[in-house]
Order: sequence, then C-alpha cells, then structure tokens
Amino acid sequence: MSGGPERKRRLFVGIELDDDARTACTAVAAQLSKTGYAARYELPEKLHVTLAFLGYVEPPRLDEILYALQAASRSASEFGVVLDKVGAFPHERKPRVVYVGAREQGAAFRRLAAGVRARYASLGFAFRDDPIAHVTIARVKPPVRPLPAIEFAAITLRVGALTLFESRPDMARNTSRYIALDTVRLGREA
Repeated sequence: MSGGPERKRRLFVGIELDDDARTACTAVAAQLSKTGYAARYELPEKLHVTLAFLGYVEPPRLDEILYALQAASRSASEFGVVLDKVGAFPHERKPRVVYVGAREQGAAFRRLAAGVRARYASLGFAFRDDPIAHVTIARVKPPVRPLPAIEFAAITLRVGALTLFESRPDMARNTSRYIALDTVRLGREA
C-alpha cells in the first residue's frame, strides 16, 4: 500500500560520459587532489555534462518530458567535444565548482543545447545560464583558495545520445546519485 502521493522527481537532461572520457576526467580530479586542493571530489559514476536542469517535477509530467527528450534527439547528429581545461564557477580565484571543460564549445554542442532547452522551454521550464560543455569534478566549501593550474591531455568526448537523469539523495555518502531514466540516441527515432 502506498504511503501517499508520489514524490516530485529532481530531473535533468545531460550527456553520459563514455568510459574513456570518464576515466580521463577521474584522472584529472585525482591530479588536482594530489596538489592538496581541499574539495569534495565527485564519484566517477556521477560524471556527466548537463544540458538542461529541469528541477523538481511532478510525476505525471514524466511522459511529456520523455517525449521532449526523444524529439530533441531527432534533430541532432553525433559529434565530439574536446575537454581541454580545468576551470571553476563562479571563477578560478574563488571556486565553488571545479570542472573539466571545453575552451571552445563548438557549434554542434551549442545547437544541441539550444534544441534541448527550446523543447523544455515550450513545456514551461526556464533556464538562467547559457549551457557550457563541462564535467563537474569537485565542489569546494569555504574557505576557498584559488584553483591551481593542472595540465592534462585533451579529452575527446563523443556525444551520441541524450539522457534523462534523476538526482536522488544518497544519505549514506552525504551526496546524491544520478539515475539514468532514459537514453535516446541522437538522430534516431525513439
């Protein structure tokens, strides 16, 4: 028997990393950690690129959200993004989020992100910031110090699908975990 209404789900659309990109981004995080940089480093299984954060969504909306994912995927083709820098939000002098990102977002990434966001905007979702091709590798708590320079070989991320993720609390690890609810190949019918 159910204990009440189904809970809202915290959802976002993103790009899952292939094994090579995940391993390489994890290695960059390890390299940063070896400098003594104090941060909470993300687990390898959480690494991804976010295109559209949808927030807390009522369960009955899941079907329209999945349909929008399928529709957005049809108009894009596979492409690559070169992750070639370590950066931080809001900036490197006072970082809160540390990432491996792309110096050049690329037209294909910008088109894909714009298409995804347009689909979800038509459903009433709003987006404040422009999408940036990046993989969050660490989160920094005060006090913060400037981000050290890290050198690494450029990482090519193959983008061939969109994934709808759900973020769920992981109380045992004092973090969250991301569950892939659906993955749709680019340029194909669902």
